[in-house]
Amino acid sequence: MPEKKGENFMWLVDAIELYRMDDLEGKACHITQMWLEQSRKAFPNYRHARMKKGDPRKSLIFKIAYKLARETQGVLEFQDYSLYIRAQLDVLKYINSGKEHPLIDANCLVGEKAWKRWKLWKKRYDTLKNKPQETVATGIGFQKAMDGIEKTKEFLTKTFNSDLSFERFKESYINNNIFRWISLGKISPYYLAISPFVKNLFSEHDFKKINFDINVYKNCINETVQAFFVKNFPNESISEPESNKSS
Repeated sequence: MPEKKGENFMWLVDAIELYRMDDLEGKACHITQMWLEQSRKAFPNYRHARMKKGDPRKSLIFKIAYKLARETQGVLEFQDYSLYIRAQLDVLKYINSGKEHPLIDANCLVGEKAWKRWKLWKKRYDTLKNKPQETVATGIGFQKAMDGIEKTKEFLTKTFNSDLSFERFKESYINNNIFRWISLGKISPYYLAISPFVKNLFSEHDFKKINFDINVYKNCINETVQAFFVKNFPNESISEPESNKSS
């Protein structure tokens, strides 16, 4: 049967420390989490394979993720794995457009064909990303920005145990958790575009590392959106939504 809506796979992150995983196993655990979340979002009505809580290393999905992590060491940056998974899922959507999806499983992440799919997809992605464009500000765009801010507030409140102080945010920056959360889609780009905490800590290199271009989002940040941000993050003082650091 389909997975429960909104199922949380954050327990996989806790499993890294619980089972004393090494660096490669930890990376595989993050990849497993990305796959579980993104595949369910891309194909919400598909009968996805279930993953029982416990030591993730015993599961087939983890073993596939581990193989991917091992084979792409030094080739893929950590922040690229989310895009890599998205690429495979996008291709599956295209191939099965208008049809029942015969097989959606993690095996699509490994192998020569998977790498070729990634390279072709990434080339198109980079072409579109580098194409000059402006985001048209609409009511829908403003609402999307506020939805993103609200979801970020919910995630950070739960993760930081309601302590949304600069110290907790800085700690997550220093240990690189914030970049992992961004790659997993837990932190909205609209939050990144407004947050003074982000402006205070992130360098130009940091923004490049996560492929973040504020110009894509700033037109959807009006006074209403800014006021909504202040309401949700009163401990962050509002400022202009543009980065002010350089590497």
